[in-house]
Amino acid sequence: MNLRLSLRLFNLVFAGILFLTGCSSFSGPEPAGLSPAQVETLRLSGGDYSLSGRILFKHPEGKHSGEMQLQISRGSELKLSIFTPLVGSLIYELRASSKKFLILNYQQNNFVLTENKREVRQTWLGMDLTLTELKWLILGKLPEKTPDWQRKILPTGVLQLIQGISEIRIRYNISGQIVSMRKSLDGLLEYRAAIPLYQKLYNLPFPRKISIEDYSGNNKW
Repeated sequence: MNLRLSLRLFNLVFAGILFLTGCSSFSGPEPAGLSPAQVETLRLSGGDYSLSGRILFKHPEGKHSGEMQLQISRGSELKLSIFTPLVGSLIYELRASSKKFLILNYQQNNFVLTENKREVRQTWLGMDLTLTELKWLILGKLPEKTPDWQRKILPTGVLQLIQGISEIRIRYNISGQIVSMRKSLDGLLEYRAAIPLYQKLYNLPFPRKISIEDYSGNNKW
């Protein structure tokens, strides 16, 4: 089995995490003694976050389930670990920073280490989903400033972000949380994401479920 085929399942596992069946925990900066406004500031300023829960995903060979842990550091470094249910054996791991992209397949004893760039994300994740964009979805909100993106509020109330050939359009609910996000490259849809449900943690709303689909609409998670 070649490396790409052996890691094919991992691609689907990673996509599957973007439809969370419900996080069992969401930890971040210690909120003890802080007001909701201070916790909100920590959330948007880039603390260390860790999510854990159960994921369900489908692929051509069948259905699978497992336990997952997702960690994002304040430096936007990501570590995603997938474990077998009940036994808890580590089977897949994704680590990514702004420069490097590492996939570990513990079942097949294979790995991929390469640059974290658009073509690599499209090959291994099925879409150009960056760490920054994933963090926005996980938190359900953008930071007050996004210096790498040009911002504009459209007449429909949608927030438009432009960076080179990339365009992102974000819709918010009445409370100011993200409900949908679409990314296009050169005017062509790359992916669309939705957050249909929020839960309160530290007395603040965080996404409980996130769904995402690629440009074709054939792959939905």
